[in-house]
Formats: sequence, structure tokens, C-alpha cells
Amino acid sequence: MAGLSVDAFAAATLPFANYLPLSTFAVETVPSVRLEQEHGIPPEHLMVLSSEDLAGEGPDVSALVLASLGAPPVEQPLFLVRSGPLRDSMVAALAQLVHEAGWAGEDVGVTHLEELGGTVVFDLLGWAVPQESGATVVICDEPLFADGRRDGRFAAVGLRLSRGAGPLTVAGCGEGPPGAEAPAADHRFGGRGPCDSWLALHEALAAGRIGAGERVLLHARGPLREGWLLLEAADPAALRLTGSASPAPRTTG
Repeated sequence: MAGLSVDAFAAATLPFANYLPLSTFAVETVPSVRLEQEHGIPPEHLMVLSSEDLAGEGPDVSALVLASLGAPPVEQPLFLVRSGPLRDSMVAALAQLVHEAGWAGEDVGVTHLEELGGTVVFDLLGWAVPQESGATVVICDEPLFADGRRDGRFAAVGLRLSRGAGPLTVAGCGEGPPGAEAPAADHRFGGRGPCDSWLALHEALAAGRIGAGERVLLHARGPLREGWLLLEAADPAALRLTGSASPAPRTTG
């Protein structure tokens, strides 16, 4: 992970759509006790993404952030990191994204990291990002289950990574609660999903609240697992920030 930096950062959100109450499904199909343990949502408030919500209208959040980042200066690999299963098992999300974007480089899919997709995945990226070209990373969170008591969104962040010094330098990451990294951070952003802390950081950067030389801790914590990522804002003014992280209202079916 040493020497990995973020040169460009995009964010996108879309509203939830066509979520159905857990009670509309057979108990043996969706075991409520296990779901409550894994997602921390009481059965009476748990919503499940309808199988009818497959295509939608317009690009999905992954396509939005990739388009917002634009084409890389050189051919480089694309990593699509998804928190959970595909919304449509008949559609290969990575292949569709590559085709629609006209991506020329290699492509790699990483899935089912759940809340760790925005933090611990940097262990993989630390050795997988090529020295000569860098890489583009799209972290996508389209939850299969949602809490009916809360507003929600599909979310994605896009990162253009390079080796060497850059606007945001990756200083460390790990699974579990942050230790000495927490008091060392000047800013701390948290959330349950893999994109939540990134969206908060995007908003803070856009508002100019992150100063040069400050350290930022991103912390994702779910019912069963948690992970962290420490960044150093070496030169936040040089970071190319695109897209909007503004939340959108949720609708349910």
C-alpha cells in the first residue's frame, strides 16, 4: 500500500427504488433472524430489493462516477468493488460497465466485501495497482436489504490512483477498529456502508474543510465487521473533485 495516492475523486448517489417489506417474502427464502444478525435491522423494518428493480432508467451509480472521472491519461486497469450481490444475476455488471464506458484497459471485479469495500480493499489495491499506469477504482454500494426507518441511497465513489506523492496519500488500512490511527487523525468520517465515509469526505473536500497536511480517518462499521483507512491530505487543492455526493430521497415499492 506504500506510495498509493488519490489524484481524482468522484461521487454519485441515486434513490432507493422498489424495496418491499420482508413480510412479502417466504420466511424460508429470507431468514429474518440471520438477516437481523448480519445487517442489524429488526425484521419489522427490513426492506428487500424487489426483483423488478433491475434495469431502471439511465446509468447506474457506477457508470455515473466512471463518466465523471473521465478517461484516464493512459490505459490502466479498472477495479469494480461491489459491496454485495448483483441486482440482476443475469447481467454481468463489470462487463456492462466496461462495454458502456468503452474501457480500454484490463478490468477486475471484487465483490461481497460488504462494509469493508471502501477500506480494507486497499490491502489488495496496494499491490495490484501498476507502477507505470496507476488504476481507476469504482466502489459501489447497492444494498439488497435496507432499513425502512431511514432515508437511503445507492452510492458509488470513483478514485483515480497512482504511485508516488499525490493530493491524498494512503497512509494505512486495516480490518477491525482503528487503534492509534484514530487519535492521529485530524478528521474522522464514519458510516455503515463502504461508501458512507467517502461521501462525507467528498462533501468536506468540496467545502474546503480539509487542510494541507491534515490526516483523515475513514471508518466503516457494520453489525459484524469494521474497517478503517487513513489518508494524508498532502495537497487537497490539487485533487480533482467531481460529481455530487448529495443524498437523494428514498422511494419504496
